[in-house]
Amino acid sequence: MNTKSILSIIAALSALFIAGCGSTPKPVAHEIKITVDKSLENTSLQIDIIGANAVSDLPKWQSYSITDYWQPGNATRRDTDRITLDYGRGKPSAQTVAATDAKWKRWLDQGASNVVIIADLPGIAADRGGAADPRRLILSLDAKAWKKDKKAPLEILVQESGLRILTPPATEKKGFKLF
Repeated sequence: MNTKSILSIIAALSALFIAGCGSTPKPVAHEIKITVDKSLENTSLQIDIIGANAVSDLPKWQSYSITDYWQPGNATRRDTDRITLDYGRGKPSAQTVAATDAKWKRWLDQGASNVVIIADLPGIAADRGGAADPRRLILSLDAKAWKKDKKAPLEILVQESGLRILTPPATEKKGFKLF
């Protein structure tokens, strides 16, 4: 092999390495603020927040039946390392999970790249896959995924029609996926 060929290979490998480093997501803990719309303030409901790694967890959560998940005694829900927020009469309509909550360390140590938010919303019974189910929201934990001050929370609104992220996403870059 001549010097020119070796330099070409090194240049190509360097370009791949630099491109890979620039697009590798860096998952971080985010403060999450979930607010229930006024129309649901007196409705008893629960919201679960789950850290998910891209290899073994995310594919399951993208297709898992939300109706089954909320059935009494559901083994998947029982066995999931989650944070549960309760809403209804006498409970705050806005609740926050701090970025310093101990669950974040466990989730990130287990390779979580996303957070899955699942709502037990009355009146929505038909299961749909992925983001088509309004009771499920899957968000990236990438540090660069969101347009917000580093200390500002990811804000989510719970409406009768489903979950809605209020925090605007960062502009997608080539090779960067938000969800």
